[in-house]
Amino acid sequence: MPLVIGYEEAKKNILKRNNQLAYFNFRDNPDLPHASLNGHAPGNYFSEAHFHQNDQFQVVTDGQFKIGRHELTPYCVHFTRAYTPYGPLVSDGPAFTFLVMRAHRDAGAQKMSRELDQLKRVPNRQPWQVSQAVKFPPLDSRPASADVLLQEVPEVRDDQGLAAYTLILKPNVKATAPDPSHGDGQYLVVVKGSFWHESKEHKAIGLVFVKPDEGAYLIHAGAQGLEALVLNFPLVKPRAVEVNAPTKVAGFKKWTCALCAFSYDEAVGMPEEGIAAGTRWEDVPESWNCPDCSASKSDFQMVEG
Repeated sequence: MPLVIGYEEAKKNILKRNNQLAYFNFRDNPDLPHASLNGHAPGNYFSEAHFHQNDQFQVVTDGQFKIGRHELTPYCVHFTRAYTPYGPLVSDGPAFTFLVMRAHRDAGAQKMSRELDQLKRVPNRQPWQVSQAVKFPPLDSRPASADVLLQEVPEVRDDQGLAAYTLILKPNVKATAPDPSHGDGQYLVVVKGSFWHESKEHKAIGLVFVKPDEGAYLIHAGAQGLEALVLNFPLVKPRAVEVNAPTKVAGFKKWTCALCAFSYDEAVGMPEEGIAAGTRWEDVPESWNCPDCSASKSDFQMVEG
């Protein structure tokens, strides 16, 4: 049976020690999902780079902050595979909130300052992450005749079932969500409006978790309609070895972070960080670090051509 909870119910589960709203928090069953809404007050915030032992989605619901050097705003989706370091998480101003969602209970953040050796010992690790800005189409651009508007977020996908969609329903409309059977579980994240489940209305921010064998969820919008994200976790199974292809520009090379798989291409450089196209690796400042996980230059390896 799908697990369903709305914001009003989640508010009763506040964890005061870290200002989290616990949506799903099954301490005694690692096969059940974990989800929380994390909130941080205005002012400087810093959480060092870390990793988790399970795949994870994060969705920004209010404010803005950075993961590494990536600016995240509502409703950015950040996905990380298990044992993929990311961060630090940084904010220097307004309050912000974000959802953290996993298909299985997790041991918590593994800080890089303490657990780097553990990370390097993990066999067959396939690190990968993606941060993608997600915008719902404005009202004036939505087809007037469409009661349901489902759009894929193409950048958030892989060949093992990872997928993300935006879903818009007009008031009181029912629709079937995408099939969850191809992955390791699915979250529906209602960020605006409300939905009905078993004669009870659940207001945003509301969550539904569907296991792969439970069939596609029939979602029923409330009186104001709804806007939601549909997030499919990939299957947990061995992956084929993924090779970062060498650069196609003769004479230039690529260098890949051994910790998180971020790639620096000499031919492209990183102009947004003041590193011009064509900058050789040896000419990249020694103070430069990985924009995804903050690893140093010494943690990069050349991709053979």
